[in-house]
Amino acid sequence: MKNKGLLLTLGFLLFVLGITSIIMTLVGVRWVFLGWLEMGGTLLAFVLKIIMTIAGVLLIVLSRTDWEEEREESSEP
Repeated sequence: MKNKGLLLTLGFLLFVLGITSIIMTLVGVRWVFLGWLEMGGTLLAFVLKIIMTIAGVLLIVLSRTDWEEEREESSEP
C-alpha cells in the first residue's frame, strides 16, 4: 500500500476531530466547521461523531498493518 502516510494522517485527523467534538459537546461548545452535523439533531450529530471516531481508528489500524507479513503467516501450516 503506497498511501500509508496519507491514510494514517486522515485517520488521525478523523479520530482527533471526533473525540474533541464529542468532548466539546459535553461542555457546550462545538467546532464551527462541523456545525452542519447539528442540523439533523443532537442524536444524529452524536452518532456521526462516534462513526467519525471509529472510522479514524480503523484507518489508523489498516494503514499500520503489514499485509505481506499477514499473508505469509496465514499461508504457513
